[in-house]
Amino acid sequence: MGSADKRPLRIAVIGVGLAGAAVGAFAKSLPDIDIRLYERSLVHRHVGAWIGVTPAGQLLLEEICGENVVDSICSRTYSDPTVRDWQSGRVLLSGGPLPENASPEERRSRRGQAGTTRQDLLQVIINQLPKDCVFLGKKGTSFAVNDDSATVHFHDGSHVEVDLVVVADGIKSKLRQQLYPENVVKYLPQVEYMEVFEREHLSRTIPDLPEGTHCFFQEEKMVFIGDIGRGRFGFIAVMPDDPEQVAQLGWADSMNSSRLSKLREQLEGCTPLINKILDQSRNMGIFPIARGGWLTSLIANDRICFVGDAAHPTGGAFGAGCSFAFEDAKTLTLALNHSYRVNGCWSNETIRRALELYNATRGPHILKVFQLLEASQEPGSQTERGKLATAQQMKWLTTIDTELEFQKALASEGKDPGALSRPVLETFLPAQEVLKMVAPRGSL
Repeated sequence: MGSADKRPLRIAVIGVGLAGAAVGAFAKSLPDIDIRLYERSLVHRHVGAWIGVTPAGQLLLEEICGENVVDSICSRTYSDPTVRDWQSGRVLLSGGPLPENASPEERRSRRGQAGTTRQDLLQVIINQLPKDCVFLGKKGTSFAVNDDSATVHFHDGSHVEVDLVVVADGIKSKLRQQLYPENVVKYLPQVEYMEVFEREHLSRTIPDLPEGTHCFFQEEKMVFIGDIGRGRFGFIAVMPDDPEQVAQLGWADSMNSSRLSKLREQLEGCTPLINKILDQSRNMGIFPIARGGWLTSLIANDRICFVGDAAHPTGGAFGAGCSFAFEDAKTLTLALNHSYRVNGCWSNETIRRALELYNATRGPHILKVFQLLEASQEPGSQTERGKLATAQQMKWLTTIDTELEFQKALASEGKDPGALSRPVLETFLPAQEVLKMVAPRGSL
């Protein structure tokens, strides 16, 4: 794409999960673009169960599909999750109820995590995409970059030439591996047990089933229960286990009788409410928890941009994984729109500046997330007190203002000339070392 080229900006989004779909939904408002999304699956699968959307993520989701649609699939909360004692169920930390006469503004300011299911969340975003811009059965395997374009190669032998590649192919990203071969996603020594129930069904046998979201902690064990929209009730148990064994299980045999018995043993001594819920289990799933490392840059070669789990393989850290994805998508769109308005057309320079702005905005935020993840693995962090402390530190993570963060990055351009042009580092470094090299001053 030459500096005076007036043709549309060609964008290929690789992966149509939450991040890729959100990029498509936000970016369709950009002028003079030809955006196409490529998904490896042949159908949009109903994968996953309970998923949380932070207050910041809810606002971005409302931009995509409207407040009424979000209300239709989510269970809103207006405080932090209620933390309860593992054995007695006694309330240890609660945000308090929302006043009955609260104004719409107060309701928005008091929002906590919203619960829904991944399949509902993905579907409402996909509904906002032009039907002819999504291509199924297209697994991206590699890319090549030259001065004027990038070429993405697919598993079926086909390829596409574009001006910008948005990598959104998930936590085990094949395209990320091309730039970061040493950043291998590893399984943590924990697994998640997940199930979605109909609240009405549970309430017949558990009349004291609580409303809202509730957390139970005991050292490395965690249980979350709560409403997740459309009359559903979610259950997640995070337990120490051998993830390599779990990774070999298929969905059909993942929760065999021995696995369910092991879960019951691990939950021994937990409040009776949890065992009552387990008694009603009919379709429990079990999933290994994977996590990668910090990417030293979220962009590469003035043509490549990482979003979602491909950009920050945190495995849904702190229940904010999908909100991270929405923030990435919105920030990328803001950066592209700003750069286009400044330059007046799509050009190599327009793309380069947009990607630098994206990296400067999202990089420091994601680094802070990785640092918090590291801290959560330190001695004492898994105790009840440690988890309470972490919960109280999470406000910045869940209420980030994406547009404000972007404006801060814009304002910092003149103060730190190198802030938006740091090179891609070729080695994988611990977060503390990366901090010294790439974090803008005053951002942490």
